[in-house]
Amino acid sequence: MIRFLHLADVHLDTVFLNRDAQLRSMLREALRDTFKAGVDLALASGCHAMLIAGDLFDNQTLSFMTEKFLLSEMERLSQGQVQVFYATGNHDPSESRGRVSQLRWPDNVHIFTSHTPESYPLVDQDGQVLARIVGGGHENSRVGENLASRFPQVTDHQSVPQIALLHAMVTGSSDDTEHERYAPCSLQDLCEKGYSYWALGHVHKRAVLSENPYVVYPGNLMGRNAKESGSKGAYLVEIDDYGQVKLSFRTLAPLCWLNLTLNNLEEADSLEKLEQLIVNSVEKHLQDYPVEGKLFLRLKLEGRCPMYRELAAPENLLTLEENIRAFLLVEYLELEYEGLTPPLCPENYKQGPHILSEVLTLLEKAEHDDDILLQLAPENLAGLPGNIEFKERVKYLRSLLQGLDYEAVARLVEVDEQ
Repeated sequence: MIRFLHLADVHLDTVFLNRDAQLRSMLREALRDTFKAGVDLALASGCHAMLIAGDLFDNQTLSFMTEKFLLSEMERLSQGQVQVFYATGNHDPSESRGRVSQLRWPDNVHIFTSHTPESYPLVDQDGQVLARIVGGGHENSRVGENLASRFPQVTDHQSVPQIALLHAMVTGSSDDTEHERYAPCSLQDLCEKGYSYWALGHVHKRAVLSENPYVVYPGNLMGRNAKESGSKGAYLVEIDDYGQVKLSFRTLAPLCWLNLTLNNLEEADSLEKLEQLIVNSVEKHLQDYPVEGKLFLRLKLEGRCPMYRELAAPENLLTLEENIRAFLLVEYLELEYEGLTPPLCPENYKQGPHILSEVLTLLEKAEHDDDILLQLAPENLAGLPGNIEFKERVKYLRSLLQGLDYEAVARLVEVDEQ
């Protein structure tokens, strides 16, 4: 039986762009802590190996602190008799001047740097071969070739397990629109090769694409922004003497990003009611779907709300954020209010004999008629290049129509009628 930890997309030394310097520093440190937790798990679980499927670094400017940390963790694995197999990705390619080639790695670290796959034996303390790890790496940051097609066909299925390690984009997977199509391949390309397990990286959302054979994305090791939500970590994998694969996901990240959309604020006619509705909604969600670690929360406020105008003021929004964060004890909170509308229904004003009816009718026509939309648009529009293609111009202009019907009602209906 062999046991290994499969992780990917660590992105050490990510350059975080948040405006809060303390938060940026905390996130960088949390990335290192998460990798350390992976090393702890590999050692505590008696793993024979750690497999890293690319993007160990976020870029080629690794800090001295992170370099020292990384080599120290690799040495810890070496002392624990854990071998490391690491295939380079598009963020950490094996270019001659890249960080991968410049570091002095311990002897237990085996790095796949070439488009041409290589094979290393995974051996136990007695020198017995437990498996073979076959991997290929990215030689540059924009690999468009199907690297999986280069992997040799497995012919001897009676010998030790053959495990494939690659940073690649499986086309047609649920998350393929969110990532660049580097080293693209199909699921069939992988399944036909005969490997017991494909340890993949590149897609940041964890997924088991196939169970026969196992084709697995562990997702990125830690969520770095609100798009990378949910529990993050690595897969602990066992392959028994009969070739049966068992895997379990282990949460390693000390924090979790959560995105919630609230559309229940019609009764929020005061700051107190608004805070109460938001807090109750979030607490109900967390009761139903608990999260592990520190919570980083992004709330999208949508729908009708009597206080939509007040929330457009930065000072008011900041006050609400601070109050909600204190109530919920979350590490970080970001509120998006742009989806809020006044507590009015545009449909009620479309048939009346007044200018508002004409405005609403015109906006409705512009939603479906490109000519009317272009006639309404000013010749020069901020944020729109002059040489943009027709389809892109129309798409951009139509996006600006969102919420204009509510805005028109809010501006033209008397306050006491609202």
